[in-house]
Amino acid sequence: MPGMPARHAIISTPVLARKGGPPTPESRPDSPPSRISLDRVAGGVNGGQLAVFNSLRRRATGEGLPVYLVGGPVRDAVLDVPANDLDFVLTGDAPALAADLAEELGGQVTVHPRFGTATVEVEGDRVDIVTARSEVYPFPGSLPEVSAGTLEDDLARRDFSINAMALPLSGDSPDVIDPHGGLQDLVNRSVATLHPGSFIDDPTRMLRAVRYEQRLGFQISESTLSELKKTLDEGHADAVSGDRWRQEFQKIFHEDRAVEMLLRAIELGALSAVHPALSDGQGLTKLAGVGGLGPSDYLAALAASLTAADGAGLSRRLNLPSDWSRVVRDTIVLRETAPAISGPSLRISAVCGLLDGLDPDAIAASARLSQDPLVVARLRQYLDEWRLVSPALTGDDLLAMGVSRGPKIGEVLRELNSAKLDGLAGTEEEERALVNQIISRGS
Repeated sequence: MPGMPARHAIISTPVLARKGGPPTPESRPDSPPSRISLDRVAGGVNGGQLAVFNSLRRRATGEGLPVYLVGGPVRDAVLDVPANDLDFVLTGDAPALAADLAEELGGQVTVHPRFGTATVEVEGDRVDIVTARSEVYPFPGSLPEVSAGTLEDDLARRDFSINAMALPLSGDSPDVIDPHGGLQDLVNRSVATLHPGSFIDDPTRMLRAVRYEQRLGFQISESTLSELKKTLDEGHADAVSGDRWRQEFQKIFHEDRAVEMLLRAIELGALSAVHPALSDGQGLTKLAGVGGLGPSDYLAALAASLTAADGAGLSRRLNLPSDWSRVVRDTIVLRETAPAISGPSLRISAVCGLLDGLDPDAIAASARLSQDPLVVARLRQYLDEWRLVSPALTGDDLLAMGVSRGPKIGEVLRELNSAKLDGLAGTEEEERALVNQIISRGS
């Protein structure tokens, strides 16, 4: 493409394969690959994404449609990693193209007029098509002001060089368009911004840098680390809304290496810039090597050493939804309650009394974080067994036996439940006997 420098070292097979791990130093080529087989890209997707890809490819080849695969999918194609999502840029009217695709493929389209973008949904898969645009940030941390632009403009607005490449959809193995040295940075295993003010424009890119570094097994470049430190020192993170920070946390929480990403972000000071209390990675280190983790586990690990006031402040700063706020709050409660839970002579009913009403996800996460075997066992038994226990007798049964209407019914049911948990009323007959004792006691 005119005006866009190319780095053409054409090879026939991928040399940056990550099967089994990140590229090793020995696997780096002397010059980066710059030609990608579109058939290989197509082989990594299916369903609605494949249908959209094939339609756009036909249009690009047969009609000269100026449409390009951009960003992460190009990076992943160079690394021989299947793309999870395909993103396209059109130097034209993307919403109109998306509507045409939806009609052709029997899908639906959602238009985002402010950014000139559209999402096509086909067979349950969502594909973004963007009108090439330029962006200007009015002030640090703000949302950008958008205007129509060229492909060069669109690539220049992106976060890192490895995400600022494009692949034309015409031909069999087109050359990668790489104006910012992304191919060489892939070879060097480097995460680098496009310009010195990138983090100041959008401080959330600090967490993205860590995410790509840890996911790919790369290193953030020295110059980019210096830019990151400058952004932190100047306090630009404060200008970013809690919603935008939360979205970056959500992305990290769904990564395979979320623990490593969060620990690295703490090491760099990026998390404490979001909230000053996020400077302790002890909770996260306890999750290292643990499988089957989810967002609640990572959130609980971050909250594990916070005070109640800091936990509430974090929830406000990130504008957390109510379920995540409960995880933060109750993880702190559970840490403070742990000494009581570990009492060796504590009855089961007393343990349940300490745990009833707390968020189950917080309890499950606290079981993973605790170093006390007795606490771990009791938390897990509570989730798996004890909280499911209930008396055989109902409120109607109690009324029929002579218990007064009103609060007394609830009191008796709770006493029955405690007795059942503690093995003192294992059958309905034993429950009835206990109810009669309670009635006699109250008369």
